[in-house]
Amino acid sequence: MGPYFSNSYFIELGFSTLIFVVVLLTLLVIIPGFFIWLSLALIGNRRPLLKCGIANLVAFVASAFITFVLSMIPPLILLSPLVFILLYLWVFKELLDLGWLHAFIAVVLSVGCVMLLSAIFGFLFAFFKPLWIPHRF
Repeated sequence: MGPYFSNSYFIELGFSTLIFVVVLLTLLVIIPGFFIWLSLALIGNRRPLLKCGIANLVAFVASAFITFVLSMIPPLILLSPLVFILLYLWVFKELLDLGWLHAFIAVVLSVGCVMLLSAIFGFLFAFFKPLWIPHRF
């Protein structure tokens, strides 16, 4: 018997795992893209849903990577959050052809939508728990 994580192990995972990974990655692009698409529609800028999701993903990955590299320099550690936000907004506005103000408003509105939905579902889950979770009084 070979090692547990050999190359053939990942091949043996099969087609169902490939489908699962593709669906998961698609959802990771489309769900955040929906909130950005919705916030852009609210401020009057129409963009395709998939383009919004890909722009969000690319902006996040690029900002996270550059911020990670900059955070290795000790004097810049305190500036890392500001650098991340500015880089995210810049990449986001460049990919979606927006201005600074429209990009900022779109990001703030999408974050607000996510926070509102989280609060609503948290409230519902606090008072109406699923049947498989025992109630403790």
